[in-house]
Amino acid sequence: MKRNLAIFLISLFFILGCSKTKVAVPPDNLPVKKMKEALAAGRYDETIKLSKEISTQVPLGIGTEEAFYTEAYACAFGKADFQGARLPLKQLLDLYPNGVYAAEAQKLVSDCQYWQGHYRNAARDYKKLAAIYGEKGFASYALMQAANCLLLDDKVADALAAYRELVEKYPTDAAADTAQLMIANSYIKLQNPKQAKSELQKLMAFTRNADIQRSAQKALRQIEEEEPVRKGVGVSE
Repeated sequence: MKRNLAIFLISLFFILGCSKTKVAVPPDNLPVKKMKEALAAGRYDETIKLSKEISTQVPLGIGTEEAFYTEAYACAFGKADFQGARLPLKQLLDLYPNGVYAAEAQKLVSDCQYWQGHYRNAARDYKKLAAIYGEKGFASYALMQAANCLLLDDKVADALAAYRELVEKYPTDAAADTAQLMIANSYIKLQNPKQAKSELQKLMAFTRNADIQRSAQKALRQIEEEEPVRKGVGVSE
């Protein structure tokens, strides 16, 4: 009797133990697969339709975050519908602030504002990108774009400060060379050729980027060629 009871208990333990270690049935990923295939084939309207079908499911599924981003990507890059891209990006960031696509979503939100010419809003969003997702490799890009927005919004002094912040924080980053060139260009815009010339000379001393070197040399030659004209009309440097 005791032996039969022991065998029964062991068998029951084995059955229960196996039931806990069963591999879960993988979710149906066919809709996500179709969405990806449509995007890869450049069928953007279909991509958007399939993305919305996934993201509007209740309850939210495993592919929801990816669907939000894919819809926004298809709108922005496939149809140049930057306004249309912003809604799914906002939904993604609201629901998945720490998700896999969160950093890319914040970048695309900022870029859409920039491409629409909303420079003030774009500068704000780029600063958010740098602050929240800077450690994921977006810091120098975000600071550069924020500075560009300020310059395009005619906030030259603020733009200069942002470019200098980039150069000081990330001196070995490729964006630092571009930022230094933009510092020189900003002084040209401020009609301060003397300081612009100094910034260009500084740039040429440390950059190893051939394209940046050529741009700096061209700008420097232009300043030097215009020096006699400025002096001739009595314009001070």
